[in-house]
Amino acid sequence: MRTPRTLIAAVTAGIALAGLTGCSADAVRQATDLGSSVASNVSETVQGIDGKAVQDGMASVAGGIDGALDAALSGSGVTSDGKVPDGFPSADVPLVDGTVLGGGAGPDGTGWVVQVRVASVDEFGAADEQLAAAGYTESAKRADATSAFGLFRSDAYRVVLTVSDSEAGATATYIVTPR
Repeated sequence: MRTPRTLIAAVTAGIALAGLTGCSADAVRQATDLGSSVASNVSETVQGIDGKAVQDGMASVAGGIDGALDAALSGSGVTSDGKVPDGFPSADVPLVDGTVLGGGAGPDGTGWVVQVRVASVDEFGAADEQLAAAGYTESAKRADATSAFGLFRSDAYRVVLTVSDSEAGATATYIVTPR
């Protein structure tokens, strides 16, 4: 059985892979397939673990999202201007109600990140429902009182969604890549 630390590393690696920039579309597609596979395997393993280990693991993953995004989108113009990045597929990827904080875009439409300030981590449920209504299927999901994580796919896009709570409030982070 994998340790919680290994699970955290695997999920963080999957998140980082899902937001690669500076790579060809094929390389990003391969990386996001690998990230989705890793996260799905992690989700299955996590299902058998409960209690404090899962809570600690989810908190660490959620807390590490900002670092993973910085690494994945380095140099691609991440903003905090209150707008979704240019080219973001707003018509295909519904965002949960809240205040858009900003985001970033990979080169040539290889992916986007958007962060939204939300009322609480409970908004993950609403985001999950919106993605399902837009035709996305869920391949992995885990949530607790302070964080939530999910992988979703449509015919056109993959979405890694995290919602985490911090002193500044709850933030939903969408990492979107074309399929």
